Amino acid sequence: MRRPAKSAVGAGRGLALRRGALALLATAIVVGVILAVDPEPAPVMLGISLASSLSRSQFERDARGRVEALVLLPVLGLVTMGLGVLLHDVFWAGAAVYVVALVGATLVRRFGEIGRRISAIAGTPLLAVLFLPAGAGADHGPVLAIVEPLLISVLAWTVVTIVQLPVRVRGSDAQRRRLSTAASPGVAGGAAAHPSAERPGARPPARRLSATTRMAVQVGVAATAAFVVGVAGFGSHWAWVVLSTVIVAYLPRGRADAVSKGVHRFVGAAAGSLVALVPLSVAPGFEPLIVACILTAVGIGILLREVSYAVWAFGVTVALTLLERLGGQPTPLIGMRLVEIGVGVAIGLLAVCVILPIRTTDVVRARLVPVLAAVGTAGRRHSARAREGGTTHHRGAARVLIRRAPPEAVLWASDAHVIAAAAIDGPAPGAGALRRALGDARRALGTPAALGEALRRAARAS
Repeated sequence: MRRPAKSAVGAGRGLALRRGALALLATAIVVGVILAVDPEPAPVMLGISLASSLSRSQFERDARGRVEALVLLPVLGLVTMGLGVLLHDVFWAGAAVYVVALVGATLVRRFGEIGRRISAIAGTPLLAVLFLPAGAGADHGPVLAIVEPLLISVLAWTVVTIVQLPVRVRGSDAQRRRLSTAASPGVAGGAAAHPSAERPGARPPARRLSATTRMAVQVGVAATAAFVVGVAGFGSHWAWVVLSTVIVAYLPRGRADAVSKGVHRFVGAAAGSLVALVPLSVAPGFEPLIVACILTAVGIGILLREVSYAVWAFGVTVALTLLERLGGQPTPLIGMRLVEIGVGVAIGLLAVCVILPIRTTDVVRARLVPVLAAVGTAGRRHSARAREGGTTHHRGAARVLIRRAPPEAVLWASDAHVIAAAAIDGPAPGAGALRRALGDARRALGTPAALGEALRRAARAS
């Protein structure tokens, strides 16, 4: 069986490190500003989560996409602030609203690209409210409790945009091609941009729920079970169960992606829980050392997040464990923490893999739709924008795969990589054989048995 070239794997890791370095720079600036104004854990952690998330989701966005994020973030921030108040004061009402919000954020993906952007942006505040229920500025009165999170959202967006803009402006077409096509089909990524697992504009088969609806059912059942099990089994420490469940059930697309995310989540969190014991044992009362360890762990997680999600889970777990000590937790509950994370991951995986499951091959086929469409447009018009769009969507198709993914999906993504690169390098309007082969591949998207051979012919024609 053909395997992705090692050079592509190495290039993908280089891209991940470059993007991680930009995210780390943006986050460091945001944290520095917040520390100078309000050096409290809640605003700092909110700034970290927003800056790191925006650094990933906004890297490929055009001006319209970035403005959408700027408008949506404050609105979502206000909604999640109210949700945090409910979780704190009327827990079960807050839990019910939280589940409804997750389901709604999933269902909105059916409304095309704008829906998928809203869903992706909503993930950060919905996760942040679980470990920051009081919110930034809550200790400074009701006015700052509303204003400060909104200001932090605008600050994070502004800094991320300023840090990324020179890279985008300086990048030539060739550089953008390298950045876009370097991702390896053998590594599962995160949730920066989450295309829906259904073909845009396609009608689902009769008597079969759409992929978006199935994902909404999965996340609704998983989140409900996580709240019930978390409270019944772990009392006031329920948040770790729900957080792990949402990461596995809401962020990934398809079973393989969920399994990969769950394994990375548990391994990274286990390592982070153990490493957090070191500063707590060496200098349990020395707050400057603990703060330095928090920032270092988060920095490592941001830098290497796109190389492996396990590193991000490691950094966040170290930070949250040490924050609990700063917040007055007498002893780190490492054993309970690992059990809670394991239970949350298990709930998320059961929901994704058992309740109306979505096959990985279906996800990859759906993500190949915009790849082939954009490549075909590039061939006819030789448009730089269309070519960049094709390789961007191709990386989305590649992200879903793990090392032991279904062999046919691995080959599909590998051939798509060759086709997208050839469309960028080749002369306009492209070889006739390639255009015909692309047409055959697009027609074969609805027939998995014929798709592999059609893509192979298109790759040869490239």
